Amino acid sequence: MSLALLSVCSLPLANAQEQNEQQSVERLEVRGSRLDKASTATGLPLTLRKTPQSVSIIGSEFIDSFALESIADIMTFAPGLQAQRAETDRYFFRARGNDITNFQFDGVPVNYNSFFNDAVTDTIIFERVEVVRGATGLLTGAGEPSAAINLIRKRPKAEGGGYINARLGSWNQRRLELDHSLSLSEDGAVNARVAGAYEQGDSYVDLAEKDDLQLYGVITADLSTQTRLTVGLDHSRRNPKGSTWGALPLFYADGSPADDLPVSTTTAANWTKWERDGTNAFAAIEHAFDNGWDVHAELERREGEMDGHLLYVFGLPDKETGLGMGTSPLIYQSKREQDALRVMASGPFSALGREHNLTAGLLYSQQDISSDSFSALEAVPVGNFLEWDGSAAKPPFTEEPSSSGSETITQKGGYLAAQFNLHDQFNLILGSRLSDYEVEGATGNYEHGSVTTPYAGLVYDLTDMISAYVSYTEIFQPQDAKDINSRRLDPVEGSNAEIGVKGDFFGQALTASFALFKVEKDNVAILDPNFTEPLPDGSFPYIAVKGARNKGYELEVNGNPNDQLDLYFSFTHSESEQANGSPFKTYLPEDMIRLSGLYRISDQIKVGANINWQSEMVNPGVGPNGESARQDAYTLVNLMASYDISEQLQAQINLNNALDKKYYSSIDFYNQGFWGPERNLQVSLRYSW
Repeated sequence: MSLALLSVCSLPLANAQEQNEQQSVERLEVRGSRLDKASTATGLPLTLRKTPQSVSIIGSEFIDSFALESIADIMTFAPGLQAQRAETDRYFFRARGNDITNFQFDGVPVNYNSFFNDAVTDTIIFERVEVVRGATGLLTGAGEPSAAINLIRKRPKAEGGGYINARLGSWNQRRLELDHSLSLSEDGAVNARVAGAYEQGDSYVDLAEKDDLQLYGVITADLSTQTRLTVGLDHSRRNPKGSTWGALPLFYADGSPADDLPVSTTTAANWTKWERDGTNAFAAIEHAFDNGWDVHAELERREGEMDGHLLYVFGLPDKETGLGMGTSPLIYQSKREQDALRVMASGPFSALGREHNLTAGLLYSQQDISSDSFSALEAVPVGNFLEWDGSAAKPPFTEEPSSSGSETITQKGGYLAAQFNLHDQFNLILGSRLSDYEVEGATGNYEHGSVTTPYAGLVYDLTDMISAYVSYTEIFQPQDAKDINSRRLDPVEGSNAEIGVKGDFFGQALTASFALFKVEKDNVAILDPNFTEPLPDGSFPYIAVKGARNKGYELEVNGNPNDQLDLYFSFTHSESEQANGSPFKTYLPEDMIRLSGLYRISDQIKVGANINWQSEMVNPGVGPNGESARQDAYTLVNLMASYDISEQLQAQINLNNALDKKYYSSIDFYNQGFWGPERNLQVSLRYSW
């Protein structure tokens, strides 16, 4: 790889000064969900139309308009993604029939962990979110062919200023936000931005309470006209009470559906909690050379602690007496430390009389995670589950851990990718990554070395506004899932192919795309149907399925057909099957529609609506007599309106689940079901300066 990089870099550079001016001066303009360029897929500074994968951008206006307060909220609105809430404090994300495991902060890959509640990271620290659907192993290394979520942090605004926002909502929700940019030097070379959010409140789920704090600060310093240094820090503290471990029974003991349980039903006790604290520091330096090349180096340090006092309630209650439920109390404590480093270079080169682009990078990450579990010395009786109010006393627990574990995951890799402009209308993108993946843990060590992940893409401009593309990459994903003997399952392996067409319209104000995709995988983890009790570390045993396939198509339209309207539309069809052709992962919807619009009635008034529709979900054979759990197709409607009282003061109202639809957010986790939130109202008052 290094020899290839040196040979290409030695080629004559063309129009270097012009390229440098474009890359060092250019600023991305974000409005709604459109963005002119994104590099999450390949590392190359490609326009969305030149990127041979499906890409969506969720911008700050969309986030603010629909009051999206967490990453989970954004995932619920994002095209082609499922954000399934499995407990009061835990979410799982899926796309194209696969779990989303690839998360990045400013392009630096990090390990996502649902136990640490990464899903509810507050959006107050982010400027936008880039979503690339499909495999992105070229930049992230190990990964699923689902999607990569790149969370772009806020940077200081050159013009300074900020805002304070107060929000009140249903279930006694109270939230306060602050965001301010300022200059720290007279010449404007050093700038800072601070942001924070504090939220308290109850929930639609009985006993559940929220007490969240998020703080963020970042400083940028222009060391020269071509060099910028960025350092930042964020801290989160989440102290929820009434936290659930697991969800609700989907059936009664006689096999009839338990869908008459109220949305507010909980399995928590008044002593359960799931506290998380996290501190993340980052630094980056970037330099633009006179020959048009850019070099970036980024370092990320993440630390987190978790303390869960939990109660898992399982079984099937009698429909009349409510008897038949058991419990598994647990105290689970864990610490996590992660370091990540990325160094990359990108720029133009000339060959065969044409200009091309090249990027190369090195990545390193290491995560150390340790955990202790404490078992209960006494049982927690449930009695009549239909009258459960969480008042059961907290049992005594072992003073010493009943089980402990530690694990170190190290990933090293290097990648090289190039965009070859073979013709005025034809671009070829080739790339490859070489990865080493190592796990050292209490249950054993294993290593996967010199794993090659290829990437290939073709883009052909049919017209000045429309391009066709095709891309292919292979998949390598070590997995955390363990079998009944607490041994890790073998890595997921497979391939991902995509073909599609993209277009820019109305002077590039509106983008449209259509894509066909196909994924083939082996060693896919599913819950072991023969074992329903948790392992000593609190997780559940899995088995591997061979020959899983997923295929489907996506249609997306985003942008501004006129100055008054922002439009966001997507339709996704995704179906999974096993090697023998039988359906697979039917607990995920095959079809989804995301439709949102923001309309400016006048300079002072803006209204918006969001419609999320999905087809049915089925979890087969999980009832006591082999019945299938089912969530019929449903539609959620969310509405908003804002009014500018003055140039600085704005009032906003959001009505979520306006039709008050009762629905399961998930029906597969532990083969239990978790209700989505009821209709709820939020009102906000925002002052800007």
